[in-house]
Amino acid sequence: MNEVVQRVGEKFGRLPQVVAVAIGGSRGAGLHDARSDVDIYVYTLGEISPEFRRELGGPGAEIANRFWEPGDEWVDAASGLHIDIMYRSPSWIEDQLDRVLVRQEASLGYTTCFWYNIIHSKAIFDPRGWYATLQQRALVPYPEGLRRAIVEKNLPVLRHNLSSYRVQIARAVERGDQVSRQHRVTALLASVFDIVFALERMPHPGEKRLLDYVPKALAELVSGVIKAESDLIERVDALLDAIEERIQTEGLTLPAARIEHAAAWVADLERACAFYVRWFGGVPGPIYRSEQRPFSSCFLSIGRSARLELMTMAKELSRPAHIAIAVGSRDAVDRLVERMRTDGITIASEPRLTGDGYYEAVVIDSEGNLIEITP
Repeated sequence: MNEVVQRVGEKFGRLPQVVAVAIGGSRGAGLHDARSDVDIYVYTLGEISPEFRRELGGPGAEIANRFWEPGDEWVDAASGLHIDIMYRSPSWIEDQLDRVLVRQEASLGYTTCFWYNIIHSKAIFDPRGWYATLQQRALVPYPEGLRRAIVEKNLPVLRHNLSSYRVQIARAVERGDQVSRQHRVTALLASVFDIVFALERMPHPGEKRLLDYVPKALAELVSGVIKAESDLIERVDALLDAIEERIQTEGLTLPAARIEHAAAWVADLERACAFYVRWFGGVPGPIYRSEQRPFSSCFLSIGRSARLELMTMAKELSRPAHIAIAVGSRDAVDRLVERMRTDGITIASEPRLTGDGYYEAVVIDSEGNLIEITP
C-alpha cells in the first residue's frame, strides 16, 4: 500500500496548486482491514485538470464524483486497493477546525468528525509544513463549551421535542412504516453518538466501528435498539435514560442556565421605573396589574444584561426580592426541581403557571434567597 500511496502523493505534489496530501480514514488511523479503501485528501488552492486525474486513475476511474466531497475513485490494478481521492480547499478545512474549536458550533450528529480526521490523517506531501501546523492546532483539549453546545443541540431532538426522533419512531411503529422507522432510528443514533463522544471528550471518529469506542454498557444498549423488534420503543427509552443520566451526572442538563431577571420590591413603581430609565437607559415594558391581588410589576431591559423586575404590593417593604434563572424549557424546569428535591433543596413553590402567564418554580438557595426557575 505504501508504494501506491507514495506514488499518488508524489504525482499530486508536482502540481503547483497542491498545498498538501494526506492519507486518512481507517488506514490513516491504523484501524483498517483488508477491505478498507484508501482515503487520500488533496488540499489544493485551485482546480486540478480532469485530464491529469483520468491519467492518474487509469481506465475505469470515476472522475469528478460529487455525491459527498468532490473526488475521484478507482481500483489500483496492481494492488487491488480501492483508492478514494477527496479534494479540499485549505481555507475550508481550517474553517471546519475553527467551527468546533474556536466558535464551538454544534450540528445534529457528526459535529467533530473533521477535527478527528485532521488529527488522525498522515501527511504524505507537506513541503510548506501547512498540514503539520493544522494538526498542531487540532491537538488541544476538548473545549468544555463545545461539549455543552453539542448536548444542547442534540439532546432536545432525541425525545423531548414534539417532533423528536422518539416521537417520530413511535408514530412509524404505530402505522407499520418500516422505512420511516429505520430512517428515524438512524438519525437518533447519529445524535446519540455525537453526545456520547462529547461526554467522553473525544472527537467523533466517523461512521465505522462506533461501538468499539464507547463503554460496553452503552454499546449493549445501542445494539439493543438496532436489533429491537416489537420492543423498539422500550429499548430506545432505555438508551436515552442512560444518556440523560450521564448528562445530569456531568452537570450538562439542558440548556445552559442563565440569569433571566433580578427582582426587587419598591414602594412607588412608576418612580422606580423612571429612576432606571433616566440613569441607566432602561427600557420599560408594560406595567402588569394583577386582578387577583394588589400587585403590580414592570420589567425593564438594560443593555444586553438580564432584565430587572420591579414589583410593588401593599405591606411589602422595599428590598431585593429574588433572582430568576432560565433553564430553557418547562420540561427542564420540572426535571431540575425534581433533582433538587431529591438532594434536599427546599422547594418554596412547585412548578406552575402564574397569573401573569409565567411558568416557574421557586426554590431557596443555601443562604435563604429565593430563586425562581423559569423556562
